[in-house]
Amino acid sequence: MWYSLSASVALLCIASAVHVQSLDLKTAKDQPCFNIPNPKTPILDEKWVHSINPMYFPVGSTNSLYRVALNVLQKEARDVGFATVYYDACLKWYMYDNGTVVSTGFNGLRKEYKTKTLEDNPDAFTFVGEGGDKDFYSGTLYTTLTDNKSFFFATICLKNGEMAWGVASTTPTLTEETKKKVFDHAVSLGFNKEDFTELKYDTCKN
Repeated sequence: MWYSLSASVALLCIASAVHVQSLDLKTAKDQPCFNIPNPKTPILDEKWVHSINPMYFPVGSTNSLYRVALNVLQKEARDVGFATVYYDACLKWYMYDNGTVVSTGFNGLRKEYKTKTLEDNPDAFTFVGEGGDKDFYSGTLYTTLTDNKSFFFATICLKNGEMAWGVASTTPTLTEETKKKVFDHAVSLGFNKEDFTELKYDTCKN
């Protein structure tokens, strides 16, 4: 009887630990969408953007990272571990001239999105995932910061009304100088510091 009780307690503890380490979309929420600054002239060099293949996703908001990863995995948040996303995702983005954007990760998985540039803002486009739950990760993406040589900052208004952000980069890591510039920009837009996150590419196979 004592052994059975101890075993039950042990199993409960393990289950609890797994649950704690699973992704939690509720805590990843940042804030409702707000008005994004609309520059009078384009800040993003379109030719440069289309020359980046692949793009890496080194830093961003937790909300953005979780939703991109879960979309690639096609799994529920409760079924995905915290460490799996940060160390095994190895997320990359590919852009195509026909308006298709593809995110890849987790050793060969992929998710396609269809995009359309906004008429009144060439630095912004809508995106919708192909197949499955189209609304899980879809919305409008605005470029609000870039150096047009190594990264651009994407401010995202998701279709569900939540805000998110992420950085597309030519390299898996950012310099400390660039990272500071990115984080300062995120703060200036009103994003919560506690929801800033970095994706690890150290253990990626390719």
